[in-house]
Amino acid sequence: MIRLLIADDEPKICEAIRDYMSAKGFRVLTAADGEQAVTLAAEETPDVIVLDVMMPRMDGFAACREIRAFSDVPVLFLTALGEEEDFLNGYSHGGDDYIVKPFPLSVLYQKLISVLRRYNGADEENKLAAGGVSLDLNSRKLETGGRQITLRGKDFALLQLLMRNRGRALSREQILIRIWGYDFDGSDRVVDTHIKRVRRALGEKAELIGTVTGVGYVFDVQED
Repeated sequence: MIRLLIADDEPKICEAIRDYMSAKGFRVLTAADGEQAVTLAAEETPDVIVLDVMMPRMDGFAACREIRAFSDVPVLFLTALGEEEDFLNGYSHGGDDYIVKPFPLSVLYQKLISVLRRYNGADEENKLAAGGVSLDLNSRKLETGGRQITLRGKDFALLQLLMRNRGRALSREQILIRIWGYDFDGSDRVVDTHIKRVRRALGEKAELIGTVTGVGYVFDVQED
């Protein structure tokens, strides 16, 4: 059963989402503010989290930053804000997707399923595989072109993050937050250094990690 945490200070919204998602087979937890959301995220380890942006005591962005200190669980933002910079702000705080109020519950459901599929892209042997590349999440071995290479530290974490978000461009700031932590005070160019290392490890498959000008990087597999 998928464990969903919803944080919104409007009880009717929480109730509507809880009823709909429960009928879809989710186990739903609710929080009325950002602080409560962070506490529940730590205690209940949900599989996916929905955070309203504007909440008392701690807003959704701040709550997401706190959650990212101990979890990489997928986070979707609920927002009444419609400007592109607001969406980018959500991504920069560690969010995975967003939905603008008001919204059909069916659309939220599809977004939740989509982000969970991206995040849980490993097979039954705990591997991520795409584009002729396989990454074993237990042994940390990268297999490509008949070669096996053990990736260490941030290189492994970086490739895992990109493969889990296959087809989605991630900014340097998003990558830094996910891998180095929100409090990292170094240059975001450290991401570029590790991207070069991972591309070298990929060898002939290095082109799978694409550069998105002005944004960051994407693990991009062209479908036949």
